[in-house]
Amino acid sequence: MNRYFEINRTEDGLRTGKLVVNGLELRTPLLVHSENVIRYLRPEQVRATNTKALYYDPIVLAEKLDKRDLADLPDLHRVLGWQGVFFTTSGAAEIGKLAKPRGYKTNGINFRLPNQGQLISLSPKKAIQLQEQLGADITEQLYRDVNYYAPVDDLAAAVELTGRWYLTNQNELFPITGGGLKKLHRQSFDSVTGQQPFGYFITQTEQIDSLAEIERNLSAIIKLLPFESLRVTKTRANFEQLTTVIRSGIDVVYSDVAVHEAVMGNALVDNGKRLNFTRESFSNDWEAIDPECQCPVCTSHYSRAYLHYLARINSPQYISLILEHNLFWLNQFVANLSSKIK
Repeated sequence: MNRYFEINRTEDGLRTGKLVVNGLELRTPLLVHSENVIRYLRPEQVRATNTKALYYDPIVLAEKLDKRDLADLPDLHRVLGWQGVFFTTSGAAEIGKLAKPRGYKTNGINFRLPNQGQLISLSPKKAIQLQEQLGADITEQLYRDVNYYAPVDDLAAAVELTGRWYLTNQNELFPITGGGLKKLHRQSFDSVTGQQPFGYFITQTEQIDSLAEIERNLSAIIKLLPFESLRVTKTRANFEQLTTVIRSGIDVVYSDVAVHEAVMGNALVDNGKRLNFTRESFSNDWEAIDPECQCPVCTSHYSRAYLHYLARINSPQYISLILEHNLFWLNQFVANLSSKIK
């Protein structure tokens, strides 16, 4: 697999770079949207919003498809005809909800999918193979997921087991964990021996409950990481958290902001301001969502009054149109952040 990453410029923590995957060049910081966008839009509509990458969780996908065997999961590039990049998680966060404490072993995890009853044994190697089966271009090594605010002993046990699972001859994203504790961050990082991973996935960010703590934690972890390595994390479906992690120096962010806001009926405009067209004040507003926006929705002259009408009749097209706009707007917002670095 052909993968390459380099840093171009840095300024006040924020940095820009180039990620090349199988001949496709992506600019970082890169916003990777969740596969939930496919619930509302066709793949070609997603691509038209300048979305270059999506991320999938194989365990969540197995639950959605009601699969009894993880081996039955499809190659998503073929199924969707996706011409961009697929990132995948190891499934660790979802497995953490399904596995019992005694299910964690030195050689992997034993767990059961909901309502299926079949015991699944997932080793670190099988976790990578599962992601590759989905057609993943960037994969993540398996780790033991615990809450950011878990007791120190639980955090330490997760770091120790995750280190045991490190595959020295694999070139994937290695998970850095340990809550907010610098000692555990160092232990987690020191688990990497031999071949350096392609990049690092900073876990637990979406569990942190304040922007100040996110900044503090990311700053401490980033100081440990090789400058030239790809930095990846996942945020809550929260615009403010998204901008915080990018400004902290993260290269790739997994985010469900676009879908979350669309389902809530919100269109993103003007540095994260939200417009909800269910309000009666839009019933005679003939402007586009954002007159300055070049997204497929705004340039097709769908008016705010029309969106208000769709919202009031509870049309599924309302979410689809808002989502198209949100995807394009967020991608453009991130691109504009990058352009400010001189």
